[in-house]
Amino acid sequence: MSLSGKIKHAGKWQSFSVLSLSVLQILYFSIMTRILFKEDYGLMAIINAIIGIGNIFIQGGMGSALIQRKEINNRHINGALQTSLLLAVILYIVFYIIAPFIASSYNDLRLDSLIKVSSLNLILLALSNISVNLLFKYYYFKNVAIVQIISNIIGYGTGVYLAMNNHGVWSLVIATLIASLLSAIALLYLAPIKISLKVHYKEARELFGFGSGMMLLTFSNFLSNKGLNLIFGKIFAQDILGVYERASTVKDIPSKFLAQIINKVMFPVMSEIQDEKERSIRIYKFGLGLSNSIMIPTTVLLVFFSAEIVQILMGAKWSEAVIPLQIMFLVLTFSNSGKMTDTVIRAQGLIYKNVTRKYIFMVIILVLSGVLGYLYGINGAAVGIVISHFINYAMMIVLVKNVFKGSIGEYFYKPFKEGLKLGLYLGFLIFGYKYLFNLWGKTDVVMFIVFIVGLLILCAVLVKSKPTVFGQYLETTIRNTLDIR
Repeated sequence: MSLSGKIKHAGKWQSFSVLSLSVLQILYFSIMTRILFKEDYGLMAIINAIIGIGNIFIQGGMGSALIQRKEINNRHINGALQTSLLLAVILYIVFYIIAPFIASSYNDLRLDSLIKVSSLNLILLALSNISVNLLFKYYYFKNVAIVQIISNIIGYGTGVYLAMNNHGVWSLVIATLIASLLSAIALLYLAPIKISLKVHYKEARELFGFGSGMMLLTFSNFLSNKGLNLIFGKIFAQDILGVYERASTVKDIPSKFLAQIINKVMFPVMSEIQDEKERSIRIYKFGLGLSNSIMIPTTVLLVFFSAEIVQILMGAKWSEAVIPLQIMFLVLTFSNSGKMTDTVIRAQGLIYKNVTRKYIFMVIILVLSGVLGYLYGINGAAVGIVISHFINYAMMIVLVKNVFKGSIGEYFYKPFKEGLKLGLYLGFLIFGYKYLFNLWGKTDVVMFIVFIVGLLILCAVLVKSKPTVFGQYLETTIRNTLDIR
């Protein structure tokens, strides 16, 4: 299959997977936030932040190294799997030992048993991580999609059942473990791994050079995102932390949706053509333009309708999440551009060129959001997050110019301009709609749904009749996807 054929096939299945998982996540999210308490999500925020540190070492390095390396054999695969499992077992023991001290630090003894049980997920992720990355490397996106969808349906269903029977935060923990267990079993069966009992130290070390750089990057990404919960857990009461955690999760949904489609497909593709620099740059610039063309109008839509989104996804008791969510939605375009840059730098094997920027960003966001959160509460924390992402975007511009050469206009202004035009078009539509129906300052879920349906119909008509309205990046994608000439 040609490279363009691989991209098209992988893109379709990854899009189907991400769309299906996003719908499942939104349904699960909407049901659970109406059953559980804000305090339950405050506890889960701390648990995810702590266990997430372990996930960095399990998911961040060896699997990605297998994709990035052009030639691998079964010894490399077993070396990666052995390293991941060894790290998982060591980390599980460490978390089991320190769980009582963490619980004492946050003045909640429930965290002791919650952390000990949740840490089992590290071993399950170690089993599945190598398998899923191998399937991505060889473009078996269909297999991964089916496994992830089925395992999440079962896991989420179990979580809802437990929540409805008053198991509180444990329903979230058990749901995650069941989904991970089913996924690990299925992916190990589907992936091309011939298990070897011999220790493949040499091959593991070959992969670890790239993998350790990935771990450093993933660690900074984690602290810049979920790691903030560790700071906010000391600043905010558990119910306020729960509000921040839910708002942050909602904010991440559209960004993850696009990133998991474009970046998951881009990394194996960019790794395959890593020696063809001009071709890599061309694909990167197109991906950046496509991302901006989607994320900028999405940001406009979400900022204007944050109150309705909170009402739909979380219910009336979560109204405190509206303002911080509106603020944090402003980072979507810039954070996704950063993720795309991480992908292209990673594929080129220039992992350490990106580490300095990521750690500077990590320090800025931890300090700025922490200080503003302490002084001004959850809204101040949200402002600190937005300012930090703008600074990171500026640093990203400098990095890309240094690595790939070229001008700011070539890499950023042109791709950004297309998305900005679409954002302005949508902004005018929203202004006209709210003015016509006198909706300023009001939360009306029914009218929001009416607007979304109307917008989708308009987009469908334009896709068929005049795709040029969407700009060159979306137009090209539409024509290639639908085979329109």
